[in-house]
Amino acid sequence: MRCLLVLCLVMVARLALAQGPVVLRGLVFDAETRQPIPNAQVGVAGNRMGTSTNEDGRFALNIPPQYQHEQLEVALLGYRKYAQMLPPLPGPELRIALRISPAALGEVQVMASVVGIVREAVARIPRNFPTQSTRLTGFYRESDNDAAGQPRYLVEGLLTVFKVPYQKRTAEGQVQIQQSRKVDLRPRALMHIDWAGGPFIPHLADFVHRRAQFIDPAHFRDYDYRLAPSSTYQDRPVYVVTFAPKPRNRRADFEGRMYIDQDTYAFLGADWHYTRAGLGRGENPADTRRLRVSYQPYAGRWHLKTVWWQTQYRMPVGPALHYFGEFLTTAIDTAQAPPPTYVERAQYHDVFLHNAVPYDSAFWQGQTTLLPSETLRKALLDQQRQQRADSLFSQPPAAPDAVAASASPAAPAPPERLFKLLSRLSYGASAGAFPLAVPGANLGLDYAPAGYAFRAAGNAGLSAQNFTGWWSAEYTFDLTRDLAVRLASRTVFRQLTGAGWEAGLSYQHNLNPRHRPLFGRIGLAYTRQTVARKLGSFDNPDAGLRVAGTQLGADELSLRVQSATDAMQPKLGLGVEISHKIELVADLGYLWPLRTRTQLQVNEESGFFLTRGSATIDLPSSDVSLRVNELSTTAVPWQLNRWLLSFGLLYRLR
Repeated sequence: MRCLLVLCLVMVARLALAQGPVVLRGLVFDAETRQPIPNAQVGVAGNRMGTSTNEDGRFALNIPPQYQHEQLEVALLGYRKYAQMLPPLPGPELRIALRISPAALGEVQVMASVVGIVREAVARIPRNFPTQSTRLTGFYRESDNDAAGQPRYLVEGLLTVFKVPYQKRTAEGQVQIQQSRKVDLRPRALMHIDWAGGPFIPHLADFVHRRAQFIDPAHFRDYDYRLAPSSTYQDRPVYVVTFAPKPRNRRADFEGRMYIDQDTYAFLGADWHYTRAGLGRGENPADTRRLRVSYQPYAGRWHLKTVWWQTQYRMPVGPALHYFGEFLTTAIDTAQAPPPTYVERAQYHDVFLHNAVPYDSAFWQGQTTLLPSETLRKALLDQQRQQRADSLFSQPPAAPDAVAASASPAAPAPPERLFKLLSRLSYGASAGAFPLAVPGANLGLDYAPAGYAFRAAGNAGLSAQNFTGWWSAEYTFDLTRDLAVRLASRTVFRQLTGAGWEAGLSYQHNLNPRHRPLFGRIGLAYTRQTVARKLGSFDNPDAGLRVAGTQLGADELSLRVQSATDAMQPKLGLGVEISHKIELVADLGYLWPLRTRTQLQVNEESGFFLTRGSATIDLPSSDVSLRVNELSTTAVPWQLNRWLLSFGLLYRLR
């Protein structure tokens, strides 16, 4: 019975192993030179899933049970295709030798001009590329390297990339980050320049989908196309077409070469770089300098396989930044799967480096990824060892109590604390209608301060209106996930002007948690607002004039009559997230006045603006006589109503 039980356990364990994915490891090398071959495409099940070889010619491919009896294929431009049934798995590293398969230019009969070849390839895009939405699973890597090629940081992620049909010309698309990790070896600093939009490279660099300039018929006249010695891919002849700006042409942004299948006129890939004119027209001063893109066949169509890009950005101060990145498609799904919801998909301006998962050599154990080269792996290990050594020897010996205390989690370093505080801060602007009822009237004011020679008599007209415009700059700081402190300045414009502020608390709750966030908003604020009408500017003969305790010695003074209102303001509103950083908000507030005063404001009109003074006098005052339609009064004619409507945008720092 014991032997039978052990035998059953062994069989169950073997069955469990057989049901899970197994890893196929291999080395691809040149059959003649015995040198490793990088960037070779490795696929199973007709390229439904696969990987590519790294700089050392090595690959690792996770093969699920349903594909463990399929055919393995290895292909690279200029080599004969390698194909054989998968060996029994798991097993030792597979060694694959590729043999060169050259195709001389003389063997190719070109029946049209080189531009005609490119034009025909563009016309056949709907025939050669997906006409239905597809979903790619892929591995992404980016790094910032120093001048010696040593990485200062490394970020890796597993992406789901949703592609719309290729009949539509677009560089837009949806990306979902399934997993990610990072290692940041840069010294601590208050500010780092981090790459944004990196995971969107499968869309931005897909030159066929976006109809890049060098395959855009509208720009054919800007490029010089030439036929280079042809090659083969998967034992099929390939046109190799070089492109460069025509002499003295500054409208062409790129230079490089593309590869076109001679039988189907399908674009198989391209490698190119920006020209000097193209860099000058780039959307970003650190725009990509060099790219390499390739496609692979599956189910009768060609799909994006790999993207490699490299850029150098020289800052005004400090060392140049060398950004490097690559994307590798590891699986293709042509089923009409629904795209990710708004909450699930990444935003272009999200910084991919800002994730909390540390670097772990076993992190991708269950996924097919692009193996790091031995040079990259060694550089990371060396830098991590150096950082650990620096941290050990840069600290003085600690007392026993301090050693015990160090076992507990350390408090964040000052830059990290600052970043956490900044992540809670939002700022933005809003505009709206200020509830102000203004009748048509004539204003008159006389001001004669006792003991001084200054005299002013001002007049102004008012046009009837029911509201006035205003705009606001505001700042919010999150106390909790839903509760925030809000501070805003407000400026009134049109025929009446004025400044104000409000401060209070705001609470918002997501009413649509599974889709694009829709926030219900409620708040309470204390506000102070002035509304004024300028009555003119006047010469000041008194260098020592003092108004309400403030010396106003400028040669010219201006007068404004204004109302100053203190009020409580409850609010209700809605907010909708446009992106992870930008929110569109609309609020309806109710002004509950606590106190309103009529004032005369006297301002200096000359002198440097930082030294200009102003003073206010509350009415009634013996020095001030106010008239509305020639009738003496102590109150302004306009009246503050209750409802205040606003629309605005809020921007989150991180």
